[in-house]
Amino acid sequence: MTGANGFVASWLVKRLVELGLTVHATVRDANSTEKTQHLIELGEQGPGRVVVFSADRLKPGSFDEAIIGCGTVFHTASPFILNIVDPHRDLIDPAVKGTQNLLKSVNGAQR
Repeated sequence: MTGANGFVASWLVKRLVELGLTVHATVRDANSTEKTQHLIELGEQGPGRVVVFSADRLKPGSFDEAIIGCGTVFHTASPFILNIVDPHRDLIDPAVKGTQNLLKSVNGAQR
């Protein structure tokens, strides 16, 4: 689950954990308790579990570790900013590049 700490993604994580699945949850900084605590708590409620990974959608290879062993990928990470100067540069380009980086990681994953 990319962007796992987002609103929609958090609900998906919750449901997947309730179904007993292990969720590889990516966030920009896995060491940020503020961004990950609710995900960790969801995993503790089980019966599934949550494993949190750091991933920068704009960095090639950033999703590689999180993808290993996954059969399904939910891609919910996307730029979210309020002060948009150039919509294409600020929203479209990062969303497209992030998706391309994720798909490269998926295609390169050894299962």
